[in-house]
Amino acid sequence: MLFNMIYNEFFLERKSTNNLFFMLFFSVACFLLLLFSFPPAKIIDITIFVGFFWIVISFCSVKLIENSFAREKEYGIYDLLYSSSKDLWLLFLSKVVSFSLIMLMLQIIISSLYFIFTETIISKQTLFFLPLFLLSNFGLLGVGILIFLITNVSNIKGFLFPLIFFPIIVPILVNASSIFLTLILEDELILYTDSWMILLTFALMSMVLGINLFGRLIKQ
Repeated sequence: MLFNMIYNEFFLERKSTNNLFFMLFFSVACFLLLLFSFPPAKIIDITIFVGFFWIVISFCSVKLIENSFAREKEYGIYDLLYSSSKDLWLLFLSKVVSFSLIMLMLQIIISSLYFIFTETIISKQTLFFLPLFLLSNFGLLGVGILIFLITNVSNIKGFLFPLIFFPIIVPILVNASSIFLTLILEDELILYTDSWMILLTFALMSMVLGINLFGRLIKQ
């Protein structure tokens, strides 16, 4: 059942081509801004790229979450989904999993473009990119969905959602940036065990809260 829900999320996302196009365009635009805003010596500076990278990902997360619920209302399936289903926590998991995979594709594209342009040598530690991206995505998107539902009752939800979302995800962005930089520079990963644990804590916390609260928040 969960796999069917994940497939439905991908199906709806594929129909909404503007959403994916916007995220890809926004990511590439930020990437070009990085290239043209700094002198060549700064462009190769991995630290600047890592900061840009996670800022772009956080903004794309906001867009992905907002458009998902707006799309369901546009297609007239919002009330049908959330009034008849008894397993609303499965809908939460399907959204987090599908959104995380979409963000993973975006992260791979952005990082690949940068590495190709700067001729960065890919190390063996890049194998850890996938668990880092997925773990960070689960935390970002799980927390983001819950905050969106909490602020959805407000008349200024378009402003209130990012206003609350960004301060809360600062620990995720900081620790994900530290690990990402460490992987690129081939430093000792064992020095960043605490950062991995913080990302894991946010991911697990968002999953537990989402499974227990999603049904209540969506019906408020």
